[in-house]
This record gives sequence, C-alpha cells and structure tokens, in this order.
Amino acid sequence: MRVIGRKAETEELLRCERSGKSELVCVYGRRRVGKTFLIEQTFSNCFAFRATGVESGNMKIQLKSFNQRLLEYGAAEKATPTDWFEAFSRLYKLLTREETLRSPHGKRIVFFDEFPWFATARSDFLMAFGEFWNRCGTIDGDFLFIICGSATSWIIGNILENTGSLYNRVTCQIFLSPFTLWESEQFFRDREFGWSRNQIAECQMVFGGLPYFLDLLSPHESLSWNIDYLCFQPHALLRNESMKLLEATLRKSPVYDQILRLLSSKRYGMRKVECFEQLSIPKGTFSRAVDDLQKCGYIEEHKEPHGKNHPLWLYLSDPFLLFHYTFLSADAPKDIEHFHDFRHDNGSYANWRGHAFEMLCLYHIRLIKASLGIAGVRTVHFPWVGRDAEGGAQIDLVIERDDGITDICEIKYTDQPFAISADYEQKLLKKIRLFQSETGTRQSLKLVFISAMGLKGTTHTEYVSRVLTLDDLFDGFYR
Repeated sequence: MRVIGRKAETEELLRCERSGKSELVCVYGRRRVGKTFLIEQTFSNCFAFRATGVESGNMKIQLKSFNQRLLEYGAAEKATPTDWFEAFSRLYKLLTREETLRSPHGKRIVFFDEFPWFATARSDFLMAFGEFWNRCGTIDGDFLFIICGSATSWIIGNILENTGSLYNRVTCQIFLSPFTLWESEQFFRDREFGWSRNQIAECQMVFGGLPYFLDLLSPHESLSWNIDYLCFQPHALLRNESMKLLEATLRKSPVYDQILRLLSSKRYGMRKVECFEQLSIPKGTFSRAVDDLQKCGYIEEHKEPHGKNHPLWLYLSDPFLLFHYTFLSADAPKDIEHFHDFRHDNGSYANWRGHAFEMLCLYHIRLIKASLGIAGVRTVHFPWVGRDAEGGAQIDLVIERDDGITDICEIKYTDQPFAISADYEQKLLKKIRLFQSETGTRQSLKLVFISAMGLKGTTHTEYVSRVLTLDDLFDGFYR
C-alpha cells in the first residue's frame, strides 16, 4: 500500500536518513492522521529497534513491554529493567552490536511510537531518555531516532518546548496535517472509488481528511451508506471516536468537551471572553484548555482587527468534531437512525453543510489566495460579525490584503449553481456597507463568491468581482 501525498514529509524523513549526523525527529499530529503509516512506509524494514508505548499502562507495564521488544531484537538480559535508565543502557548495548541493522545510508533507525505513553506519572522516562540522547545520540553520528505521538499538546510542551535536558535537541519536527482535498482525491483514485469531487468534498466535511477514516470506507457503496455504517449504526466503529480522539490527544478532562460543544454551535465563532463567561471555568484551566485545543488543530484563534481593543475570537476548525456535535452527541436529535434522514431536515442539514464547507474553505485558504492571484500578497483572513442596530450581518470570510483591497467572500455549498436573487443582492450590498461603516476601512472592497457549483446566469452579478468553485480547492500545487 503506497503513501498518498505526504511528499514533503517523506522527503524530510529521507533527508534525515541521508544526513551525516545523528537526528532526533519528532513526528506529531492528531489521532488517525497517518503518522505511524508514514514512518513505516518510508523506512519499511530498516528499523534497528522499534517500540510502542502501552496506552494507560503504568511504569511497570511499560518497562515490561519495552523489555519484550529488547528481547525480540536480540538483547541478552532477560529480566525486566528496574527503571528507564537501565532500559536505555540495554538499548544502547543492543544498538552498538556489529549485527545491528542499518539503513541504506548507514543510519541506526530507532522508532518510538506513541512516545507520550511511555512517560507515565512519577516515572523517570523523560530524564532517562534525555540522558541517553545527550550521551549517545550527540556523540555517535549515525542515529536516526524518531519519536511519534498523538498527544499533541504533550509533545509540544514536553519535547518541542522542553527547557530541561531535551532543550533544543530535536533536529527535525514534522506536524502531520489531515489530507487536503487534492490528497483525498488521490486516495480515492488509488482505491478506485469513482466518486465525484462533490462526493469527495462532502466526505471531507464529515471525516475531516483523516486517512484512517478514509481507509475504512467501502468503494462499493455510496457515501451515505458509508456514513451510516461507520457512524450511525448502534455499534458503529466511529460513533464514539470523537471522545476517544480527545482522550488520545489531550488529558482526560471535561473542559475540552465543554469548549468544543459550545463552539460547534457558533458558525462564525465567538469572542474568547464570552466563551469563558458562558462556561464558568476557572480562568487558568480555560486558558490552558484553549491553548491545548489550538495546538491540536481543533480550534483556531484570531484577533478581530477592527474591534475595540482587537478582541480575540475562537472558532471550531475540525470537521469531524463539528459532525459529531451536530449529529452524534447527546445533544443531537434522538429519533434519527440514518444520515439520509438528516437530508430531509433542511434546517439542520443545510446549517451543518454550510458551516462544514466554510471550514473546508478556511483549511484551503492558500488555494483560495492562489486562485485570486494573491498567493504572494500578505493577508489577514477572518469571519466577521457585524453588530449594528439594523440587526447586524455576518461575512463568511474577509481577506484583507496588503495591496489595498479587501475581499468580502460569500461561501455557498449547493447542489446546483447558486442563483443571486434581487433580495439576496440587496443583502450582500448591506453586508458590504455595514462592514465599511463599522470597521472604517479605507480599502477597496471586492465581492468574491466561493460557490461549490458556481453561479447561475448573470442576473444580479454586477457587483461580483470573482467566482471560485469547488475545483479551485482541489489544486495540488499549493498543498
């Protein structure tokens, strides 16, 4: 099975294998994004040693499992190490044998999967690993040590931002993101699904471009059938996946669920201070949780450039979590048994689909900029919510550019080309007027439509400067 996409990440791993010095590589990213698969496929049978942390295992269990791996690779001592310093001492003896397997360029490749699980409470794992790397990895010039894990906030806090013995020791860090639409399309072509770009886009809006989820789909069935099978059946494989995902990437705390649940109901996000006030969470706990959720890529934070004191806004950025909170959580309708049933509920289905497509567009903002011809122009982008006395207005996406232009983007996901009526045209013009008056911007405002199926006809389109379609989000050049 070949790796789809991931060209830059693969090249970076191979660069480290070819280098003339020891490398400590950190590969991290959310659960199910394909970290282990990427490493396995890149180095296949070249591992000098490989071990995986045991989920929820204490120090005794971790050492016992680690010792089993040592024995499998030929270690002489059979008794379980008493601590991690002894365990790493045995590992070094194993790696310095003549018969130790080496890569094509002579590297001894060591792979620690689910690295954070090794570091149990009150264990000496991190100290021992730091001592091992500082003593051996920096002296011997032929180690390629890869650490990998889904606990993203832990990886960042304890490895990448470590201020102790591992300070500035990581020589290469690779954050693995979910597939883009282009990568998903390559995946489905490779598996001979024969799905249209609309079907691939809606699949992305449900499963968030996570390779593990895509690999579970059946090419012999429809998207709706697959969603039912994986999410809606009583014992469906992914029905409770979101909670497992949060537990795997973050600490077990209800705070994360509370924040995500609230943000999932806010299509244009909400001010950070309002989120804090509504949840009644201690300020320190709230701040740490928001920081963790950002590091994992589940939410995003941006400053409102034109608001008083530039307030911070939070919004959900993970499609699978949006799908979970809309259709699968305890707050979802109880009488729905199939995804197809939601399609007949024009309100909730249309709201979800519109919200999910806006997420998809924000994830592909580089492609949107490229399609607008401003790939090299510095920009700031954000959704905007007006608060004037007329009832306010919402703008799906604002792109403020350094070249004196602001693009006011209207995002539409419809099954047919979208028709702008006379009334809708007036609503669009009102949005532009409110944005101009409330922000006081002096930039030239241009109306851009990002419509999955384009626009229908030319009636009431005189104010539209550009139209982008779903095809513009599938370009692989600006991955």
